[in-house]
Amino acid sequence: MKTALTAGSLVALFCSYLGVFVVLRRIIFVSIALASFSSLGVAVAVFFGKNPLFFSFIFAFIGVYIFSRQNIEKRLPRESVIGLSYALASALAILFLAKSAHGEADMLNLIFGNILSISNKNIFELIAVLIPVGIIHVMFYKEFLFSAYDSEMAEALGMKVSFWNFLFYLTLGAVVAVSIHITGVLLVFTFLLVPAMFALNIANSIKLSIGISFIVAEAVTWLGLIFSFVWDLPSSSLIIAFCGGTFLFSILYRKAFAK
Repeated sequence: MKTALTAGSLVALFCSYLGVFVVLRRIIFVSIALASFSSLGVAVAVFFGKNPLFFSFIFAFIGVYIFSRQNIEKRLPRESVIGLSYALASALAILFLAKSAHGEADMLNLIFGNILSISNKNIFELIAVLIPVGIIHVMFYKEFLFSAYDSEMAEALGMKVSFWNFLFYLTLGAVVAVSIHITGVLLVFTFLLVPAMFALNIANSIKLSIGISFIVAEAVTWLGLIFSFVWDLPSSSLIIAFCGGTFLFSILYRKAFAK
């Protein structure tokens, strides 16, 4: 349980932070598509008996390269490319896992995760990826925020928005890749989406939104893990359920107190 709380807290912390930028950039479906690419990498690794983390990174970075390219909108809408990528990656992941020795169990772990079974090695892998990502975002916070909040103004002021977009996608892909085989696709996507939606729905500034997103993500992680033990329920699913409850609360709060 201690290991699960540590890993869950780290994943929740970074995904909730990145989630604010994901929602601001309106790239919610990009995040789930990247998660699908990472899950395909894990499935391929399971099929061939290789290192899941390495293949998760490789496939996540393939997704980063595809989705960060600006010229994909010249002939086809970006949403169509993202939708096709998500469907194709998910289908291929299922096909690879169907032929693995423990196909059904591997498939369930990939989608829902098994946070209670992670090891200290997984914690070290997580830290080794999250520390460089954290340093990058501390150093270039203003650039990431400006390019996300008003890309046209950033371009007019001489910022290389395409570079900052690519770097953001790269850090997002790295966090998704290292988190997928620990917490599963659904929980990673939920952490990227719900805490940020909650925060942006009730806060009036970006910094406050990030702080609230942190608190919400950590709270639902701890509550989900503790009550999954008390009630003997699947941890990841209960955390997601608590996330849904917090967002419903934010809607009611907004209606009750918004001016």
